[in-house]
Amino acid sequence: MFDLLFLPFFQRAILVGVMMAVAAALLGIFVVVRRMAFFTDAVAHASITGVAIALLIGVHPFIGAVVVSMLMGLLVARLRRSGTHDVDTIIGVLFSSALAFGVVLMTLLPRYRGNLFMYLFGDILTLRTSDVITAAILLVVVICGVIALFTQLTRMAVHEDMARVDGVPVGRVEIIFLLLLSMVVTAGLTMVGGILMGALMILPAATAQYVAKSFRGLVIVSVLCGAIAMLGGLFASAVFGTPTGPTVVLVSAILFSAAALRGILKS
Repeated sequence: MFDLLFLPFFQRAILVGVMMAVAAALLGIFVVVRRMAFFTDAVAHASITGVAIALLIGVHPFIGAVVVSMLMGLLVARLRRSGTHDVDTIIGVLFSSALAFGVVLMTLLPRYRGNLFMYLFGDILTLRTSDVITAAILLVVVICGVIALFTQLTRMAVHEDMARVDGVPVGRVEIIFLLLLSMVVTAGLTMVGGILMGALMILPAATAQYVAKSFRGLVIVSVLCGAIAMLGGLFASAVFGTPTGPTVVLVSAILFSAAALRGILKS
């Protein structure tokens, strides 16, 4: 098994996987605390629609995925501020609409269904050196963004109305946060796929809630759980010959189950 560490494609998978897991976990804790877990699925499915649009008009699929995902994030932020409906209703409408539109576009692209399958379920073992560079840049952007906005995001997570009263620019911070989230989810398409990216972001954060004693602890434990799940999933996939993306999520689910059981037994 350790011979895999000397294979270039597996080294790239480890580097990109861990960096993306850390980026997803950093943002995921704020998603879970603010009860926006459904948002990641909406953005993931919107990015799949973006891939289909890009293939239809002849541009790089990643460009289409990023653009449509960011538009989805901005639209959610705008509709959420309108106050007409709660965020779950807004995301539910956009989720179903984006998914339906993506399915319709898929039927118009019979030649590219194989590529779309990759974006749905991911293939981390086919990554290139350019993907490593992209993941590194994205991780730096996410870390800088979280550090710069940590106090504001924490206040918003604890009580959004109180944060607004305290002078936190909630609208601006939320837009930046949703854009970062959209970028990470889109980049994760090539790793675990659009369908499973939401789980990779949510499960480590949910696991951390059973273990950590403070909000900073939640962030640290979430990052550790994400990295452990990614490494464990990669090696388990290689040993048992299972699909990499789903295996990573299953390892993360096992960590969550263990933490949840620990919490139940202690209560």
